[in-house]
Amino acid sequence: MDRRSLLRLAGTALAAAVAGCGGDDGTETDGSGTDGDATPTESPTPTETPGTDTPSPSPTAEATPTGTPTDTPDSAATPTVTPTASPTPTETPTPTATPRQAAQVVAVADGGLSFSPETFEIATGETVVWVWYSSGHNVRPATTPGGSEFSGTAGGDGDLYDEGHELSFTFETPGEYEYYCSPHRSAGMTGSFTVTE
Repeated sequence: MDRRSLLRLAGTALAAAVAGCGGDDGTETDGSGTDGDATPTESPTPTETPGTDTPSPSPTAEATPTGTPTDTPDSAATPTVTPTASPTPTETPTPTATPRQAAQVVAVADGGLSFSPETFEIATGETVVWVWYSSGHNVRPATTPGGSEFSGTAGGDGDLYDEGHELSFTFETPGEYEYYCSPHRSAGMTGSFTVTE
């Protein structure tokens, strides 16, 4: 039972006790409500003080505001994620930058078992870049001019490279060069070029 109900109950009991204690002494009432036989116009209930009447906060009222602040940070965090994702798609692939510095770019197995172009010519000091378009290939020299250091891809005939691999070499020795892909040589995957002075 709360305090307010208790005070009302106590006031009602006190009023009943006061009314029952007074007897009929023959005095007439003057209508002011002060006679003991007459019912008083004002309740003898003690006056409640203005501040004691305030109900204490319920746990439900306290729980309600906690949901609102939780929602605000989540929605504020969403825009932060969006800008960090945008730079990823705009990155330039690595193979694109290298061929710009080369005098000749050769596609390795781009749509078939071949080098494209199959033959070409460059000047001494220029660079050739071979770019793999499929996996399981290599570049092995068949003939090179004396003094050339060109040895093709690293390793031996059995070392194969995957799509995206690049081989770059700057040719300083003039002459005729012939090369092949070791596992596909019998299928005609060969190439040649000339380095001029």
